[in-house]
Amino acid sequence: MNCIHCKEEINPLRLKALPGAKTCVNCSTTGPKKGVVATFGEKDHTWNDVVFLEDDQYEKYLKQQKKVKFDKIEEVEDPTKKKFDLNNIADEEE
Repeated sequence: MNCIHCKEEINPLRLKALPGAKTCVNCSTTGPKKGVVATFGEKDHTWNDVVFLEDDQYEKYLKQQKKVKFDKIEEVEDPTKKKFDLNNIADEEE
């Protein structure tokens, strides 16, 4: 089968994967896709799925993710706890 745009033969492997393809890879208007893992549902009824995005959608997704900041729990040193040097623990036990 030939491409409807350039009239070149469509790769047989493309036709095997996409039996209804009317264009070759070079003439195709579909660009590359990127996948993002997403979690859906609530509580015990959650599932993960892959969402496929066009390049412009993926860029918007990345910008949105950069805006989301999670609270950072800072470690506070407890003055009542004694620090141990694990390399010299035998010396400190005496």
